[in-house]
Amino acid sequence: MMAIIHVLGSDIPHHNTTLLTFFDRVLSTEVPSPSVREFIVVTHDIHLAQQFPNLAIQCVESKKQLAAKVIAMAKQRQTRFFCHGQFNAYLWIALLIGKISKHQLHWHIWGADLYEESQSLKFRLFYTLRRLAQGRVATVYATLGDLSVYQQRYPRVPSQKLYFPTKMSVPVQPETDVSLPATLTILLGNSGDPTNRHCYALTQIERLFGQQIKVIVPMGYPIGNQDYITKVTAHAAALFPLGQVEILTAKLSFDDYLNVVSQCQLGYFIFTRQQGVGTLSLLIDKNIPFVISRKNPFWRDLSAQHLPVLFDDEQLDRDRLQHAHQQLVHHDKSTIEFFSPCYVQGWRDVLQQLEGMEAQ
Repeated sequence: MMAIIHVLGSDIPHHNTTLLTFFDRVLSTEVPSPSVREFIVVTHDIHLAQQFPNLAIQCVESKKQLAAKVIAMAKQRQTRFFCHGQFNAYLWIALLIGKISKHQLHWHIWGADLYEESQSLKFRLFYTLRRLAQGRVATVYATLGDLSVYQQRYPRVPSQKLYFPTKMSVPVQPETDVSLPATLTILLGNSGDPTNRHCYALTQIERLFGQQIKVIVPMGYPIGNQDYITKVTAHAAALFPLGQVEILTAKLSFDDYLNVVSQCQLGYFIFTRQQGVGTLSLLIDKNIPFVISRKNPFWRDLSAQHLPVLFDDEQLDRDRLQHAHQQLVHHDKSTIEFFSPCYVQGWRDVLQQLEGMEAQ
């Protein structure tokens, strides 16, 4: 009998916990399965499996251990794997050399999976291998933007739109139109990772909006980024000598992060890849416009939902920001496909397809 095994191949606690919670508390009732859904997860949390009683979770401590388990299970060629994200080089290599067959692996693309940021020789070699392997899958699922990137490389691989189950805030009473304050508060980036392009963004912000602003920069994640924080801090002080930039170095809980978002009137996220969809969703929900890079393919998803799109290579002023804010205020957010509960339908379709295959 064929089995469907869900794979979380890297220890990314915030994403993994969000996905497991969604499967345990939402999909277990919205899309019930005839058998308990099985997961293999890389984690150092020894109590993880106990938190999700509706799932059968095997926990391993490393990417290498997870890959070894998947390879062993893949010897039964009827077994299928649904990989959620794919930050695991061992799995890519196993797929490339045939220890996992193409028909066995269905892949939900997350964030950095398609993109090649590092210039180091080690990573350039890995990117080459990964590109070869990424076309050897049964089906891919992703945002419209990421599908557009993937399909340029692998037009023959079946693909389907699917959104990560972003954690949302508690719904609040819709606000009426509010004019922007004299001093804008801008949320810059969603983490301390260099892909946020903080220094370049700060230079753009100063050029566009001058000195009468406040900028909040969350940099508490990832750990071990003190050298980069120091660089950004120095650049901020040179551009804004009156201390208009507040850099947050502590890791924030979801509620604390939500409080930070709520203080802002503009988001600035000029990643050159799909990233930060969770934060963008929070901003949309709170009617806060945001600026993105034209190289972020998520603009396709925003446009498809008739949401305002502001690019960083355009001339921006307060009138455009005010207009985008009003568009968000009057948008029917219950129809946004990457919001809860709309994204449940995509998961229903995918799971019914995969688990229908299992029943055959």
